Amino acid sequence: MLHVGKKQSAYGELIRWQRFILCVMGLCLIACGGGGGGSSNPVPVNSKTSSSPQSSMAGSSLSSSSLSAFVTINGRITYDRVPHNTNRIGLNYPAVEIKPGRGLLVELLDENNQTLLSSTTNSDGFYSFNVERDKPVKVRAKAQLRNSQSPAWDFKVTDNTNNNALYAMDGNLVAATDNTAVRNLHAPSGWTGAAYTQPRVAAPFAIADSVYIAIERVMAAGNTHNFPSLELRWSPNNKTAEGDVLLGEIGTSYFNGDAIYILGDENNDTDEYDSHVILHEWGHYFEAAFSRTDSIGGDHAYGDKMDMRVAMSEGFSNAFSAMMLDDPDYRDASGTLQSSGFSSDVSRKVHSVRGWYSEASVQSILYNFYTSGVGKTMRDFSDIFNIMTSSGYSQSSALTSIYVFADELRNLLPSQTTTLNNLLSEQNIALTDTFGVGESNSGGYAGSLPVYKIIQPDNTPINVCSTNRFGAYNKLATAQFFVVNIASAGTYEFSAQEADESGDSDPDLYLYSNGFLRAIAEGAEIDQERLSRFLSAGTYVLELVDARVMTDENLHDITACFNVQMQLSN
Repeated sequence: MLHVGKKQSAYGELIRWQRFILCVMGLCLIACGGGGGGSSNPVPVNSKTSSSPQSSMAGSSLSSSSLSAFVTINGRITYDRVPHNTNRIGLNYPAVEIKPGRGLLVELLDENNQTLLSSTTNSDGFYSFNVERDKPVKVRAKAQLRNSQSPAWDFKVTDNTNNNALYAMDGNLVAATDNTAVRNLHAPSGWTGAAYTQPRVAAPFAIADSVYIAIERVMAAGNTHNFPSLELRWSPNNKTAEGDVLLGEIGTSYFNGDAIYILGDENNDTDEYDSHVILHEWGHYFEAAFSRTDSIGGDHAYGDKMDMRVAMSEGFSNAFSAMMLDDPDYRDASGTLQSSGFSSDVSRKVHSVRGWYSEASVQSILYNFYTSGVGKTMRDFSDIFNIMTSSGYSQSSALTSIYVFADELRNLLPSQTTTLNNLLSEQNIALTDTFGVGESNSGGYAGSLPVYKIIQPDNTPINVCSTNRFGAYNKLATAQFFVVNIASAGTYEFSAQEADESGDSDPDLYLYSNGFLRAIAEGAEIDQERLSRFLSAGTYVLELVDARVMTDENLHDITACFNVQMQLSN
């Protein structure tokens, strides 16, 4: 939730065609990342170079014989971070903090804007280059975290309203001498007391630093796999209107499987300093990159009774953000002057809605397990990391839910079963298996149980109902699930027929294997649906939904009941 300024986009259009550097009132637009298939579009930057001395610089020393020919250019990259108020609501601009830009890609450029050398800043924001004495050079710091060694990563903060141009900031072009050796770059917030009247240069670097924290924690937990490349797309034009993301109409901050979009609308909703929000979305990226999620996404709010797949994903991502920051107070600033918003305690155990369908319950279980010191190391993310990345979780026959997580925790950490079971009981969740067998918490609707119905290939009808009584699309009981155990390979036919024949229903069927969608039946025929598929021996999950409950356009309550049957085709 951010706002960068329309002036930058206007200058960007000018540079896109002329391909040179334009500086107006201290704001520079640069063609960055050209060649090798990369973007050659301009990147908004702010030049700010300091020549004050620094200590503890990164870099290697040179022999005395080479000192006359080379100069060590070094410095520190920093940015403004605006914290939240002590009451956890809104941003506190007078308390702005100068933070190091950690893990950033830094380049040394010549007078032709050609990259001579590249490096990354250390954990204190320092960088270092050795360059020919008297050579005109400038330093560029990119809002990019990159590591080429295994495990590798490449995270970029880009502008989705400017052809996904990479954000960066440049220093001045100055000859390399002993007097110009120290070159510090600072990204200011752009806040001048009552508004963002200057470019918001710090925003992309604040976003990158939140990701830096997550990388550190995931690596410390034992990750050995490369991180899939990811762009975090932020713009001051990114607003809560839904429409064309190229115009900033992103609706909300979200991960779409390919990129994270982040709001930037000043005086409405901005997220560059909301680290919990950024890491919540990065948590969804983590699920997709290293674990598994079967979530169908969609709107969600505290107190909702959710589809169990969504409850697991959103609850995990809330807990993930709190675990990465070691801070259970989830904060999201918004409103006029970014002075309002909300705060939520992820560790809280008492909720108005508790159960296997509640993201609040899921986040409470995961975060409180993380902080538990009973028979384990307190605040050690490796336990949850190992569960989420295990084959037992990622290859489960059941769809992802708190049941799958709990079952795999018991398998990998049997000594923690008592701690886990206590946390589950506090949230009114049964101590059961991956399919939730024996669950008694219906969420107030008997039709939601059992969590998975059992269907046999004997054409016996199983009656289930798809309803929007808790809300549309991703809420509890919009979908009904069946366990399908195939003993011998063959072609099987599934059918759904409306039971009461009230008319106008539109049942759809989806067949899954280990979370992968294997077959779809979304025919236009009213009141019925059929799906036929050759299946190898194994366990599958069948999902039924009435298409009418999947949209908010239906303003009336819908509960449609169907007889679902299965048989082996001849």
